[in-house]
Amino acid sequence: MRVADDYIPVELWHESKNFIQVITDDVEIYKKIKTFSSVKPNEEADKFTAWWDLKRYTEVPHALILIYENLERINETVGNYDVLDGLNKLQIKMILFYRLLKKEGMINE
Repeated sequence: MRVADDYIPVELWHESKNFIQVITDDVEIYKKIKTFSSVKPNEEADKFTAWWDLKRYTEVPHALILIYENLERINETVGNYDVLDGLNKLQIKMILFYRLLKKEGMINE
């Protein structure tokens, strides 16, 4: 029995799906909270959320790998969320995603 060259193990499929869902959830939470929050809008965070909402990562699939490879470092930089500063930290996370992708030329303005 020959295994296809493009076989992706089920574990990787589930991990990938979970990764996309985690980022999507963060983006959705950020968008909802900022609509009724007093936190100052941030252009970079808003550009990343728009980029993600439009699924631009499908045009630049390597962008997902770049985010995945840097997610732990970004999460460490942002730290744990709590009730008092959750939106601020989520906004910082969106900004860091944006800057990472911009630096690597994966977001065009």
